[in-house]
This record gives sequence, C-alpha cells and structure tokens, in this order.
Amino acid sequence: MILRRLVVGEYQTNCYILGSEETKSAWIIDPGTDGELIIDELTSLGLTARSALLTHTHYDHIAALTRLKEHYPDMEVLLGKEDAKGLDYEVIKATILDRRFFTIHEEALKHLPKPNDYLIDGQYLEDSLLSVIATPGHTPGGRSYYHREGRFIFTGDTLFARAIGRTDLPGGDYPTLIKSCYRILELEDDVRILPGHGPTTTVGDERRKNPYL
Repeated sequence: MILRRLVVGEYQTNCYILGSEETKSAWIIDPGTDGELIIDELTSLGLTARSALLTHTHYDHIAALTRLKEHYPDMEVLLGKEDAKGLDYEVIKATILDRRFFTIHEEALKHLPKPNDYLIDGQYLEDSLLSVIATPGHTPGGRSYYHREGRFIFTGDTLFARAIGRTDLPGGDYPTLIKSCYRILELEDDVRILPGHGPTTTVGDERRKNPYL
C-alpha cells in the first residue's frame, strides 16, 4: 500500500493518494485544486488514477477533478449523492463566497466531470479496502473513508485535529455534524485521522483533547 499526502491550493487542502503496489491503481481522496501536482506525484509513483473519492464537494476540494479527468479519462468520480449538486457549475457560481477563487479556477469549475456513482453508508470499496461512513453535517452528503487494515480514516472537513467542521455554510447542520464526529470517535484509539486540512491526529487524541466534543 502507498499513502501520500499533498497539500494543495489556496486553502491548503489535504489531497491524499492511496495506491496499490500490486495493481498500480490509485484512489485520490479530495483532489483539491492542483491537478498537475497530483499527476506529477502519481507519475513519480508509477500509479494511475482509478477513482476520485470525494468527502464532500466544497470548491477547494474538487477543482482539480477537471484536469485529472482530462489526463485519466477512465477515472471514476465517487461521492455521496446528497452532495452531487456541488459539482454543478451554476450552483457553484451562485453560491461560492470566495469570488477571487472562482475567478482563478472558473474554467476548471465550469467543466467538472459528472459523478460515476454514489456511495452509501456501509459500502465496502473492495479494490481500495476502504469502507464508506456517512458523515453529514459539514455538508449533507459528507463521506468518510475508513481503511481498517491500515488503521486510518479520511474525514474530510468533518473532524480535524482539535477542531470540527464548519456548519455555517449552505447545507451545514451542527447537531448532525456532532453526531458524525462521535461516530468517527467510535473507532479504536490508534486509528489515524487524516483530515481535509491541517495535521494528522488519532481517534484517541480527539476523544480526549478535542474541545468541541
């Protein structure tokens, strides 16, 4: 197994590459905004993007999808159905708060690929060994991806080191987010939390030290 983190874009989004040394396939968790950086990293690792797994569809997590799909036309885009409208250009254009970001990345946001499939709670993605956990609250269709064998979970913007996700954006809901965070904290103490921004932490540390939980 290959696991890499790339910090990309204006919002310092964590993009993760999960790769198979056997099949040379890679799963991109939240590509962020820098498609060329991701392509270069995949090339250096000898990997090809098989799927982009989205924890949610806020613009700072998705803009690189367009470039990745151009380079890897067979790459699937997978996410929670409730977040699908976040890939719609007109929705993004009407709701985006950071107009400077929109101006810089408009062409990419205008040509985002359509989802190939929607992921449901409890689904097991056999080739990547990831289990899907529905973690709404930051967005309605939030998803986390748990790798039992590797003892880590990709939490997107649901749970961070000593922090939790925002709920003041469209579709956010605080009580729902808190329930999602506690669902993640049901995992064992040693499971690493790989969030959408900031440093890695563990379930045990967040259970003991997160001031919001």
